[in-house]
Amino acid sequence: MAHPRQISLFDGKQPKSAQINIRDKHELVLLADAMPWPEVIETAMHIRASRIKGHSGPEPHYRELLGAVALMSVRNITFRQAEDLIAHYAPARYLCGLMDSTWQPDHITIFEFTQMLGPVGMEFLNKKSLEHAQSVGILDPSRMMSDTTAQEAMIPYPNEVGLMKRFTDLVSSNLKKASGKFAAVKQKIKSIVSTVKGLVRRSHLFAKTKEEKNKVGKKLYHTTKELHDLLRQCLNAGYGGRTKAALELGRLSGVMDRLLPQILHFLETGFVAAKKVIHLQAPELYAIVRGKAGKSVEFGLKWGINRVDGFVQGFLIDGGEHVSDQRFCIQAIKEHIAMFGEAPIAYGFDRGGYSKANINRALKLGVKDVGIAPTGKTPWSVTDAKAEKIKRERARVEGSIGTLKSKRYGFNRPDAKSARSMQTYGHRSILGFNLMKMVRELAAPQLQTP
Repeated sequence: MAHPRQISLFDGKQPKSAQINIRDKHELVLLADAMPWPEVIETAMHIRASRIKGHSGPEPHYRELLGAVALMSVRNITFRQAEDLIAHYAPARYLCGLMDSTWQPDHITIFEFTQMLGPVGMEFLNKKSLEHAQSVGILDPSRMMSDTTAQEAMIPYPNEVGLMKRFTDLVSSNLKKASGKFAAVKQKIKSIVSTVKGLVRRSHLFAKTKEEKNKVGKKLYHTTKELHDLLRQCLNAGYGGRTKAALELGRLSGVMDRLLPQILHFLETGFVAAKKVIHLQAPELYAIVRGKAGKSVEFGLKWGINRVDGFVQGFLIDGGEHVSDQRFCIQAIKEHIAMFGEAPIAYGFDRGGYSKANINRALKLGVKDVGIAPTGKTPWSVTDAKAEKIKRERARVEGSIGTLKSKRYGFNRPDAKSARSMQTYGHRSILGFNLMKMVRELAAPQLQTP
């Protein structure tokens, strides 16, 4: 045997391929064996057919890329990390059906496939997983408990100063990419942007009182409005044509048409305007008043969560931040009917959705045991024994929501740059939760054997 000092760590003689035996009980192996691949692939093909204009170009590697989506849903990893795992991690290759293949997806291919699926595609995949769980007898849809939750966006706190500064930064960066007639106003816009930066610095560092901050805020508002008016004049005159930068400047101008009056309203009254824009690049996001200790307001999207026999059905709430719990609890039942074809036998929701009209609506939809918690001393609409059972099951909804928001599934604060991407990653997190639940249920007999 050679002396240790004679062995080089970088001599390149070590083989770079290995024969690895994967454990039969590995969770990714169990997931690959449990997935209804033909139905899932057919769903993805239909989604792609509905989105593309023509059938030119190569077909995606559906089986492999759907495996990559499943991997990201159960591991909450980035696209580059998914590329690396699929290339070098045997269980991930097994999940993607690549054990006997030399092809492997890169992070761009996985990202583009995920974008192609979008939130609608992810929701369809989740629907297929729930249908499969029901068909193999591990999901009983007869009992359903609901709650609402906020999916927070990864954005800074939307104060007026920050929003105005962000607008000037975006205008400045897009003007550098624009060409043609914009050159005539670039110098003037550069001067305005410099003024805005000075006012922002003054607001952050030197305006200590509320009166001083308000005074600087008004100056910043008028300067930002001057920039917006100049930008709108240029766009109306046809500057930039149909270039990508000009289209983005036009979109920003449209957002500021809504935001500037809201900023002025706050500066004059001290109250936040209704339906305030909180993010320039994702104006669909909104503030959700939760009233929690230490976090009274969350910024993002409001979701409904139905817990059905341990599985989760997630959906965006119609009306977003403006919908009441009374309207939501009926929507939750309708979502369940759309998913499983019939109403649950038992349904539970908190007292925010209670009203005699809602109980009657739920009964008309087909629910037999309507367990909406009553307000005050009003008696439950079900027997005491059923009420106690519904209370216990209702408490588990919070646990499911907490699991979705954990680091494993990443429902909260996803690395998304738009509301559409947030919805996609939200449905992907729910898909991962349901896939692992399915694996645990189907593999329970195998896991109990030594």
